[in-house]
Amino acid sequence: MMKIHRTRVLAVALSAASLFGCGGGGSSTSLAGLGSGAAGSTGNAGSAGGESLVTVADTGSPTDTAALPVKTAAPPPATPVEAFTKQSLTGYVNPFVGTADATKPASDPVPAGARGGTFPGATTPFGMVQWTPMTPSNGGTDHPVGYIYKEKTIIGFPLTQMSGSGCDGNEGELPVMPTFDTASVGPGAKENFDHKDEEASPGYYKVTLKDGVTTELTATSRTGFGRFTYPAQSALDSTRKTPYLVIDATRTNTIASTTGAIQVEGKDGLSGSTVGGNFCGARTYKLYFYAKFDREITATIKGGKANVSFATGSKPAVMMKIGLSYVSSDNARKNLEKESPGWSFDTVRTTASDAWNDRLNAIQTRGGTQTERRKFYTALYHALLSPNINSDVTGDYIGFDQAVHQVQDGRTQYVNFSNWDIYRSLMPLTGMLFPREASDMMQSLVNDADQCGAIPRWAPVNSDQGIMPGDSGVPTVAGAYAFGATNFDAKKALGYMTLVGNKADLRCTGSGLRDDANRMGDYLTRGYAAKDNGWWAGSLTFEFATADFATSQMAKALGDTTNHRLFLSRSANWKNQFNTDRKQLLPRFRDGGWMFDPTANADMVEGNAEQYTWMSAYDARGLIGLVGGNAAVVARLDAFFQDLNAGMNKPNFYVGNEPSFATPWLYNWTGTPWRTQKVVRDVINTVFFDDAGGLPGNDDLGAVSSWYVWAAMGLYPEIQSVGGLTIGSPVFDQVVIRWADGAKKLTLDASGAGTNAPYIQSLKLDGQAIDMPWVWLADLKKESTLGFALGTSESQWGKDSAARMPSFGLDGFDSLDAALNNHGIGIDGQATDRSLEGYTFDMGGWSYSAKALAAAGATPGGTVSFNGIDFTWPDGKAGLDNMVVQGQTLSFAKPQAAGTLALLGSATVASTAPTGKLTVTYTDGTSQGFDLRFDDWTLGGGGGKVGAYNKVALTTDHRVDKSGKADTTKAFVFYWDAALDKQRMVKSVTLPFQTDNGAVMHVFAMTLK
Repeated sequence: MMKIHRTRVLAVALSAASLFGCGGGGSSTSLAGLGSGAAGSTGNAGSAGGESLVTVADTGSPTDTAALPVKTAAPPPATPVEAFTKQSLTGYVNPFVGTADATKPASDPVPAGARGGTFPGATTPFGMVQWTPMTPSNGGTDHPVGYIYKEKTIIGFPLTQMSGSGCDGNEGELPVMPTFDTASVGPGAKENFDHKDEEASPGYYKVTLKDGVTTELTATSRTGFGRFTYPAQSALDSTRKTPYLVIDATRTNTIASTTGAIQVEGKDGLSGSTVGGNFCGARTYKLYFYAKFDREITATIKGGKANVSFATGSKPAVMMKIGLSYVSSDNARKNLEKESPGWSFDTVRTTASDAWNDRLNAIQTRGGTQTERRKFYTALYHALLSPNINSDVTGDYIGFDQAVHQVQDGRTQYVNFSNWDIYRSLMPLTGMLFPREASDMMQSLVNDADQCGAIPRWAPVNSDQGIMPGDSGVPTVAGAYAFGATNFDAKKALGYMTLVGNKADLRCTGSGLRDDANRMGDYLTRGYAAKDNGWWAGSLTFEFATADFATSQMAKALGDTTNHRLFLSRSANWKNQFNTDRKQLLPRFRDGGWMFDPTANADMVEGNAEQYTWMSAYDARGLIGLVGGNAAVVARLDAFFQDLNAGMNKPNFYVGNEPSFATPWLYNWTGTPWRTQKVVRDVINTVFFDDAGGLPGNDDLGAVSSWYVWAAMGLYPEIQSVGGLTIGSPVFDQVVIRWADGAKKLTLDASGAGTNAPYIQSLKLDGQAIDMPWVWLADLKKESTLGFALGTSESQWGKDSAARMPSFGLDGFDSLDAALNNHGIGIDGQATDRSLEGYTFDMGGWSYSAKALAAAGATPGGTVSFNGIDFTWPDGKAGLDNMVVQGQTLSFAKPQAAGTLALLGSATVASTAPTGKLTVTYTDGTSQGFDLRFDDWTLGGGGGKVGAYNKVALTTDHRVDKSGKADTTKAFVFYWDAALDKQRMVKSVTLPFQTDNGAVMHVFAMTLK
């Protein structure tokens, strides 16, 4: 177990703005026992746009050569939480957590998932600069490279670093290294440090190398400040050593040789650039710098590598400030001059510490053990490392089109969006706590889309790598919006959401297809991405469906009824891959066949079928019904949680990777919330730790850490893109979440809280008892209090709430008109919205012709009579004119007796007529099942015959494509009926949720007679 030392020193006074008033503190964590450093007592200095800009006043000159006096102290006591009284919380942060292989490892982790992949270096919240030590990669076996705790060699201190990402190219640019031997610097360096000589705290890192040089690092948002203390001159003279600082623009963490350039600026400065990036194969970019020293320098520059020497004399602490920019060296200079004009290292360090303390104080806690508080605030710290500031103090940034752009006044551009990882829990947390910054992050994604044509999926610096499947940028935006980040162009964002959800071959400028066109094409036309599409395709449907649900909720929030209904129906596409025999979500082929033994991380991305079965939590009630009801689900989940960090292959929970994040809370939808409370607490207690191996998998830019923050508070954003929280139980006696307006807070009071006391005995919201493990965010954004009574024994609290828990399935319709979800009738000569194929009947680009239908007798809102039955043809006023069959339940306000159920409809992508089970439910509780079948709407382009189960109700002489152009292919509407028991009253009709051959059925009209 590590030793943690915390220290406090005198603070340098600053005139600075803060989030919640003045005060604060700093501390250092040393895994091996040394502790010294500064403690801040002032707030975050300044602000610019959507960021709380970390900058400092000019309070020093180049004479600050030694650290202020230090005094070792114990961690701050857990004082009662009082409104707007800032606590000193940085002392609970251990930046080394996640730098070693997991203490509780997965048996077969995802690639790069054996350790957290975090770093201990100096940075600020969402900072552009993340200045950290870099170690070798265990002989090339550990990837991605960064800081690996078991290594004993530092090969440089690069100024950038992604936290917990899973690919090479994770930044690590411009390594700086103090030395006496320039030839020894780099990947081949020998062992040169010991962890006992190392410490870190938010905004500060320090290590003394074996050659006696002490490196101290701190940062502002866009600049780094280094203090490199060499041995005294007398010691250097006796050994004839020359102190150097090597700046290498020719290598990064994972690029062994790259293009770099450095030039001298006056007597005490350098500027230059390096080519970095290439994250997971994404394109590279240029990173520029401008550095100033506190003394004159001599620089020997060769091929982009500078060996900088200087006289130390009576000032052995050499200070260097360095600004970064992705635009130009001149902008790097401006960033440096704006954010770090003075020469007081300790002032900058204090300001960085205060910036972190401000952020950590967004959530204050009382009670809990010291270990629990360290785990919590370290997790919150890691959750605030990304996304990262990318625009300069001038407002300049490089866009996805590789041109220089200007942010809107008052805004900041951000990069490094690990959207597949962060949409589930990180962005809701950021949106809730810091809506101003999160709004700028969302506007950044909209800006990216303006430049590249789509909301990015996985966006490192100025490109869409798109390594993970689906359209994960969509739920990222919708989730942030639902949790409070609304100050961005949400209408334009929705336009891009509907674009990516309706187009098969969308490209991002400078990149290839976002996904193979056949994948999205399959999803649109069949309702699932067929396994025929190869790698990872087996789980792609669930990602696309999640994006569709997010789009539906965004559309609803903005008053777009048409897209709300259309995309909500598509969010049910996950059911097309539910195998009723296995009662499991499985890959499916285009012919409707199943893959019963999918391979983890080949057929399904980074997981297995059992893990993905539980992913679609937005329709929890629908999922539970298909699995077999509450009791069956509880039994399955009990088995699932026998392992809490299983890895990719075992059919168990894997908290170290994102697809399983929401699963522990599904018990809340089964009437057994005490099981959620126990499982979540077991994960907190047995999988997360406060040592270097404290994370169960790679942190994915804060995703895993954000899960822990929610879990420890006893809340979770279970339903993506919906502003509500399901309830577990807090670890702490009290949690206070301070809303960004500075005037209101949410208090979680938990009497009886304890490490082994997770069970809710009762719960009140503002004094009123509630018996359901769900709260709406809108009800908490006032001055609200959730009062928990916790205990060590299970209670039956919430046992009768399952039916009242929110679930967004397709079971609440009172008429067919309310269930219409497809735009299938086009106008000759008129294109669909943006000529998108998703707004056509077959969702592949073709629709019925309104003109041809009218000629056949079907007009909007009119009556179509066939086989002695009158049908009301859809009026299309809502922009929707038919229903894609997806398991909808249509309930009749007035049940009626009928001898016949008749439907008008057809099928698409149907080489043979699909079959699906339709159920009629009577008021006496009995039901009848029927095989619903429709032939293909064009009879296979004219070569097919009508089956005995159908009759041709309408024949049209042509159809139209997405541009409004007609062809001569005939299109048909078919009649289907079933005989009912006219002695019983029909209560509802439930349509098939899937078909036997994977084809899609549509219904235009339904009549009981």
